[in-house]
Parts: sequence; structure tokens; C-alpha cells
Amino acid sequence: MESKQPGRVDELDGLRGLLALWVAIAHIFSICGFMELEFHRPFTKLQPMFIGFIEASSAVDTFIILSGFAISFLLHKRSQSYGKFMTGRVFRIYPVYLCCLALSIAASQLIPHIMAAVVWRDTIYFVWIKDLLLSESTAFGAHLFWHLTLLNGLLPKVFLLNATGTLLTPAWSITLEWQYYLVAPFVARMVKSASGLLVLTGVAFLGMHFSKIWQNPQLAFFPAHLPLFLLGIGSYHFYARFGGDEKGNPLSNIAIVVVIAIGVLAQWHTVALVLWALGFGCILARGKDPFSRALALLRRVLLSKWLQRLGAISYPLYLVHWPIIFGILYLVVRQVPGISSTHAAAVLIVAGLPVILLAAQAMHRMIEMPGMALGKKFTGRR
Repeated sequence: MESKQPGRVDELDGLRGLLALWVAIAHIFSICGFMELEFHRPFTKLQPMFIGFIEASSAVDTFIILSGFAISFLLHKRSQSYGKFMTGRVFRIYPVYLCCLALSIAASQLIPHIMAAVVWRDTIYFVWIKDLLLSESTAFGAHLFWHLTLLNGLLPKVFLLNATGTLLTPAWSITLEWQYYLVAPFVARMVKSASGLLVLTGVAFLGMHFSKIWQNPQLAFFPAHLPLFLLGIGSYHFYARFGGDEKGNPLSNIAIVVVIAIGVLAQWHTVALVLWALGFGCILARGKDPFSRALALLRRVLLSKWLQRLGAISYPLYLVHWPIIFGILYLVVRQVPGISSTHAAAVLIVAGLPVILLAAQAMHRMIEMPGMALGKKFTGRR
């Protein structure tokens, strides 16, 4: 089975790049006060869609599904010990994470000056950021320690308030990823047996219904998101079974439709399930029917050069945009006191986004790639 599959799935790199860009743009709009933007007739029905876009929770949900697929792909491709697997993960995520964490701590010193200058300082998102800064200042050492361990997602409110949102806010999903890495090899074995699946189902049920105490402020508790990880894991096994069929398989189209139907009819992570069904479906689309041909067009888009390049820098892009947004906004409000939120957002999109992409590219080449190469040396892989 393994010999028939390619060493990587490039289409998902393109999807990963789009999701990271989505999160960066969403944070620009959120920080500029667009959470409270009101749409007037005849565009009132677009407001929930826009709010959903700038909340970007669907992008993170899709990242979670993608992670379940990618780690399953990795585990089934390489025969390695648990220690070597975790060593590879450490060198994969920690160098970029530590650099962005340091940048974000430095940028947090600018936020009070930004709040004092902008006219939208009382909007929901800025009030929330102010609350995060207060938590940081009252227990900075504790927040830093738990961020360095990447276990801050396991802390309930009563232990350390706002543990998942402080210092580097987008990294709340990185602590979730880290929790998955810690148990991924065991989960990969459990899904192969009926008893293991029963245990995972129980954990997922408990996580979904009894995890509110870990929402601090984001919910980064692994059991609560286990169903999404399992969807990605199941997608990998489906891919391993049918992905090598160059003529396509009718079951592939049926599976795609079923995932979309679950999301739409059950109203459960609808956008994320649709995005995943289309992104994952285009990998399997090999038939001559209209549905497969439409997915083949999407596949060509995801395989385009610019999306592949975006996918390569998606991880640093996902983290580094946060401190850069505040750094550029600080410069903007100093040069143009009283600037409106709309003009600030325009500046950040037109001038700030290229800076973010260049910084992500530089971080990819100078930090991420050397870190991954060093990890391969430690794990004995060429």
C-alpha cells in the first residue's frame, strides 16, 4: 500500500497556504475593528458571512482536519520510534514558534500606544486584547513557562486565566497540535481496532460535551477537537485505499458528498467540512463525470505555483503575521494620528500583507528549513 502512494500530497500544501492567508487577513480586519461592522440593505444577509470570515474559526477547523490527515500520512510512511517521531515534530515547529513568540512579546509593548491613538479602541476585539494584556502583565512568568511547554491548552481558567490567548494569540492552535502529536502514534494504532475506536469515540463525546472549563479563552483542549482530527485520520485511510486508482472510484465522489451533507444538514463545522471535502476530494478526482472534472479544476488551482509557494511558508505565515500587524499599525498611527479603521485596514492589506509574506518567506528559509534539516539529522533520516 505504501509503495503506491507518493511521498507528499501537494494539493494539501496549496490548501494550507490559502488557510494561513485567510487567518492573516481575518486578523487584520478584526484588529481594525471590523467585528462590529454593520451591513445595510440589500447586503444585510452578507454580514454573518463576513463575520464568519474574520473570525476564521472555519480555517482553523480545516487545519485540524488537515493535521489529522498529514500526521497519519507521516506515521504510515516512516517506520520510526516514538522518540524519533517527537524529535522530528520538535524541530519542525519549535524554531519558528520560539522566534514568533519573541517577536510577539516585543510587539505587545506597542499595543498600549496603539490603543491610546486609534479611534476604534473601544471595539470588541481591542477590548478583548486589552484583557489578554492584563493577564500577561499579572502573571507573565507563568504564561511564558506554559507557552514554552506548549501545554497551555490544558490549563483551565481557574489555573491560569487566558492561557491560550496571551503572548502569541494565533498559537492557541499550536498547543492543540502539540497535544495531538503527543498521542498521535497511539491514536493511529487505536483506529485500527474496534475497541480502540470505541475508546476514541468515548473520549470525543466527553471532550465535546464537558470541555467548557478549558475554554481559556480559546478552546485548545485536544479531546474537544478529537472528532475533527479523526475525520482527517479517516480521510487518510480512505486515501490509502483509493488514492492510487488513476481511473477514479465512484466511492470517492460518494464520500465527498456525504461529508458535505453532514456539515450542511447537521450544521456541524459546516464551512470546514465543505472546504475539506472539496480540497481532499480534488486529490481523488480522476473520473470523467462533471463532478470529478470540476474537482480537477480545483486541483489545478491548488497545484498552481503561487499557492504551492504560499503553502511552503504557511506555518511561519500563520504565526508571524500577528506581531507584524501590530508593528506596522504602530507606525501607521504615529504617522497618521486619528486614522480611520477603514484606512488602517487598507494600509495593512496593501502595504502590510507583502511585508508579512516576505517575513514568512525569510523565516521559512532561515529558520524553518534549517530546523527541519537538523531534525532529520537527529532522527537519522536523509
